Amino acid sequence: VTGRHPVGVPGERVWPVPPLDVPPPELDPAGPDVLAGYPAVALFTARLARVRREPPDPDELPALAALARRLGGLPLAIELMAARGRILDLNELLDRYGDRVLDLATSPAQRPDPGWTPGGGATVTLRDAVAASYRLLAPDERAALRRLSVFRNRWSVELAEEMLADDADPEGTVSIDPVPLLDRFLQLGLLSVRGTGPFRFRLLDAVREFATERKIGAGERHDVRRRHAEVFARLVARTAPDLAGPLLTSAVRRLDEATGDITAALAHAAVDDPTTALRLAVGLARWWRFRGRDVVGRQWLRRLLADPRTAAADPGLRARAVLGAARLAVEHGAAEQELAAARDAWAILHRAGDVAGELEARAVLCALLGATGGHDEARDQAAAVLALATRHGRLRDMAVAQHSLAWHDIRVGDLAGARRRLAAMDRLAAQSGDRRLRLLARADLAEVTRLEGRYADAVEQGRRVAAGLVEVGDPGHRRRALGTIGLALAQDGRPDEAAEVLAGLRTCAAGDAALGTELLGGRPGESRFEDGICALIEANIALHRADRELAAEWFAAAAEGTVAGQDRRDLVEALVGLAASTRDAAVLDRLDAACRRSGISLLPREAEVLAPLRRPGRPEPTGPARRC
Repeated sequence: VTGRHPVGVPGERVWPVPPLDVPPPELDPAGPDVLAGYPAVALFTARLARVRREPPDPDELPALAALARRLGGLPLAIELMAARGRILDLNELLDRYGDRVLDLATSPAQRPDPGWTPGGGATVTLRDAVAASYRLLAPDERAALRRLSVFRNRWSVELAEEMLADDADPEGTVSIDPVPLLDRFLQLGLLSVRGTGPFRFRLLDAVREFATERKIGAGERHDVRRRHAEVFARLVARTAPDLAGPLLTSAVRRLDEATGDITAALAHAAVDDPTTALRLAVGLARWWRFRGRDVVGRQWLRRLLADPRTAAADPGLRARAVLGAARLAVEHGAAEQELAAARDAWAILHRAGDVAGELEARAVLCALLGATGGHDEARDQAAAVLALATRHGRLRDMAVAQHSLAWHDIRVGDLAGARRRLAAMDRLAAQSGDRRLRLLARADLAEVTRLEGRYADAVEQGRRVAAGLVEVGDPGHRRRALGTIGLALAQDGRPDEAAEVLAGLRTCAAGDAALGTELLGGRPGESRFEDGICALIEANIALHRADRELAAEWFAAAAEGTVAGQDRRDLVEALVGLAASTRDAAVLDRLDAACRRSGISLLPREAEVLAPLRRPGRPEPTGPARRC
């Protein structure tokens, strides 16, 4: 016996018939053999073959996978959609009906006899099918379904519990067990449960759209969306502390899984309740940075800070929003615009006695000052972070401070001092259980080894680190580690191996940029760091092959491609190579200016390369560029 739900008679044995499996988005683009392994696609193509002779061509395969997902693996929906393939190709089907699946209806060809459907062969839409299950629900169950339809993607039992909390309890402190309700929805075929993680529940798309229509009709949409924003503000607030520490990987994955709902919650709250939106954005700042969404994240924070309705928000919250915007500004060369506001934020947190906030503010000031030429003050801020963190026994903050101070040592050419600080950073990170920080310390040690001229050792160290960074899911620092490996190989006279790393680096950059764009929009394909480091590798490969003219072109490209304001030696290294390749005195002038502006001192081997190019009587540079 088939039915929409168990009958409940004694001795009944239930065999649930779930929706057919659909190909996940991460498989796109997939070949026909891969797609055919998913039952929803197999049914679609079988029914399509009844109305047209040609199988889906390669250009239609992405639409085929998207349609299977959009239809939620529901056999009836697949039957109805595939029947329209008699007239339209799959791309046209997706464009025309992808957002109107509830309107899919049976055609005369799908009603071979009057008894095929209730009502003597009358037209049946997918909306009718969903409505039949909806009518089986009690009034409170229907209300719960309307609330849960606000979720854009998969959700957890905990999030459902918060969404279903009593209206008189907006914080969700009174627990309402949603499990029996979810089991009821599952019995009726309204709910999909996939995977083993917490985010494994999802209303079928057709069900969600139907419930949304009913929600709008009941005048509930605004209140439900407001509660949705509050629920995700609390989720982000609970997750944000884990974005700095040993739980970073799982925290990032948690936010990745909730991206669609986070975006929707932020967009609604920005209009309806900007203070809630500000809390959301503050908690997302590290995630935005980790995912390379620094521009869009900073725009959100600045927009919400400028909203007059957030002026009365908690000063500490606003101060942290300022620091989040400032940290993101460093990533795209806009540090100078945020420096004054970050100083004010530090003062607020310092007066409040907020140790964690003051440590964060000083760390952000260190990054801002380093990017705007205030190198001595930046070092003082890093030293202050180390002292304050040591006084309060905050091991991770001590490790971060040692990391900042190590780069100051690298800037002035004290590689031995940098090595000692990175070793201390590694030890502190181990004590705090932060594997990612340990990997960063070792990645920087590999770079120091390269700068010391021990290229083979740098390659070996860098490869170990790059593998670990893949495991923890840190794409930005993984690319930097690959840059160290590629440069060390090229400088060690191993051009073929360097070219392989170069190809991998470019592939990683393109893939990570696409992932960031898919997650939260923004700047597709942006890779200024990769432009600079890839050009440096190309230049050193050309040097090894004795093609000075090509090397000069690549060094010039590297000098243009380095990220403005970043605390790195890439620009100086590119200009040293360009000067040595072209023997152009104007390049030396540009190099000296870059050294003075960045506070970078040339390493002995770099000064040795440039020594023959110095004109007799040329003034010796002063300050950090003295070694030139």
